[in-house]
Amino acid sequence: MKRAKIVIGANYGDEGKGLMTDYFCREAAAQGETCLNVLTNGGPQRGHTVVTPEGIRHIFHHLGSGSFAGADTFFCDAFLINPMIFRGEYEALRRAGADFRVFVHPACRWTTPYDMILNQMAEEFRGGKRHGSCGFGIWETVLRCRKGAGSRTFGECDEAAVREVLIFMRDEYVPARALELGMPGIPEVWREILAGDALVEHYLEDWRFFLAHTAEADDGILEKYDTAVFENGQGLLLDMGRLEVLDHTTPSHTGLAEPARILKDREAEAEVCYVTRTYLTRHGAGPMEHECEKAAINADMIDRTNVPNPFQGTLRYGLLDTDALQGRIREDFGGKLPGAACSLAVTHLNETGGCLAGPGKREDPGEAFGEHFDRLYASGGERFGSVRISGK
Repeated sequence: MKRAKIVIGANYGDEGKGLMTDYFCREAAAQGETCLNVLTNGGPQRGHTVVTPEGIRHIFHHLGSGSFAGADTFFCDAFLINPMIFRGEYEALRRAGADFRVFVHPACRWTTPYDMILNQMAEEFRGGKRHGSCGFGIWETVLRCRKGAGSRTFGECDEAAVREVLIFMRDEYVPARALELGMPGIPEVWREILAGDALVEHYLEDWRFFLAHTAEADDGILEKYDTAVFENGQGLLLDMGRLEVLDHTTPSHTGLAEPARILKDREAEAEVCYVTRTYLTRHGAGPMEHECEKAAINADMIDRTNVPNPFQGTLRYGLLDTDALQGRIREDFGGKLPGAACSLAVTHLNETGGCLAGPGKREDPGEAFGEHFDRLYASGGERFGSVRISGK
């Protein structure tokens, strides 16, 4: 491996990580290099948008956003796999003409349909005190594995073991966990869905598909590629280390920690690219700095990716504090990957007249950030061709 590009959301997610991942993968392809797109944290709750030069628009959940650029995908050991979501996306990308291979670390944990149902039941039960979960079962999967309940890794499982875990989840774990959450029992609307073997059999069918379309690999797979593009999920303000707002974070490290661990002792030219919109956005509940109405930024802008949903509601907006942004980037970047370059990508410039929408006056990104980063990227569109390097 010659080089590594690491794409990290600088805020609450939804900054443009899909755009920058696609950009770096296409940059590698243009140089005739092989490229591996590494998914480093979380799971398929991510929603990273890519628009191809031909106009195909896809929101990536379970596969790397560099898939249309010809990059292969690698699920590292910290990524949560979900065969149900994988199958739908894999088939959709193949129909759209994407050509890629998929590798999975044997230590990956996996989400069951029962984790997802528990997640959704819990949010419904909380009512107005929802945590803002997306309903993909991420927290429930991590918690279950921490407890050691049906927590076999991907590499430890054959089909019989998967079936055993699913039946345990259905018959024992779900009822016990519902009581633990304070629920008086399984809500009636979920009882029929949970009953019988249909969920078990459908999941096993998706598991077989997953096995047929992936290959096991450990971190050594990186050495077979010229470039590795690490694609983080969520953003720095949702990191599990933010204990003061624990209920409203994601159960993973959203910053440089996981990529730095994988890259330790590997000789590669590395660039860490933090991504921000010209303003802040946030899904679901939880505190948000400088929150405002959309009209304070641009009343007419439309987000086609982040549409309202029953678990996270409507996208929230906030003004971008450049000092706070630079502070959390410095804290995340500092000392974790010696010798790496630190860059910033500013997206959605078309929605704010090319300026940053901050709590004070609107600033030019170059003036605000130019001297603080090794490289500054700027984009006012959804396609990789909209990305420009400041000063070029």
